[in-house]
Amino acid sequence: MKRAFAVLATVVVLAAPLTACGSDSKSVTGTVVSKDTDHECSKKKGKKTRSCHTEYELQIRTKGGDQEEVDVSSSAYEKCAEGATYPKCADR
Repeated sequence: MKRAFAVLATVVVLAAPLTACGSDSKSVTGTVVSKDTDHECSKKKGKKTRSCHTEYELQIRTKGGDQEEVDVSSSAYEKCAEGATYPKCADR
């Protein structure tokens, strides 16, 4: 019983940040000040293959002057140039 609880607690702790990292979790509006991509790979224990993906991120300066990092799709990343208004640039 303790082991099942420990596994469940671990899953909840690891899954919590994933639910908050999408661009839908916070509505940010402002100007794109920079763009960044992260190529991440993970290898599952006991497997010989790796699973890789690219994360696309935009740094947005809000009207209040704060900077927010927003995870976006690859198409939104391509559409939004530095200096563009976000999220308007992603919707065109």
